[in-house]
Amino acid sequence: MNETVLIVGALAAAMLIMVIYTAVKDRETSRKIAMMEAGIEALNRELYKLHKEIEGMKSATDESMVQSEPSAVDEETIGKMVNRKLKPFLLEMEHLRLRAEQAAEFEERLDSLETKIRQLLFANEHAAPDEQKILQLHAQGLDSESIAKQLRLGKGEVELVLKFSRLNPSA
Repeated sequence: MNETVLIVGALAAAMLIMVIYTAVKDRETSRKIAMMEAGIEALNRELYKLHKEIEGMKSATDESMVQSEPSAVDEETIGKMVNRKLKPFLLEMEHLRLRAEQAAEFEERLDSLETKIRQLLFANEHAAPDEQKILQLHAQGLDSESIAKQLRLGKGEVELVLKFSRLNPSA
């Protein structure tokens, strides 16, 4: 009986830890999403500024073309300027993508752990009543073969439970 209480307590503690861990990871993921949104917003603002700069350069180029020969500002220069201004944002986006992949990996690990705990809980829920019934019938004086037939279990399983109960008399 004490073992059952101890096992149930340990499983409850494990489940509590998993719930806390999930809440922490959820909060962390929300924070990362907020950071991504802020980065995207900053990127949009920078793109807007660049678009205005390019429009200004094009209009200045158009005016200078009308007044004199073609301007020294060409598409390659504009492309270099845009790349230089966008590089920090691209690096940040790559960093955020890597973090998102790590978060997905952690989620997969967490799902795997939850599945294993559910399997363990399921196995313990179904194993404990049989052990108790075996010990009760043995206390009534039945031998392992009779207990196995009555509970529709294997004789080896019944003998194993009885051996464990002799090794651990507090159970």
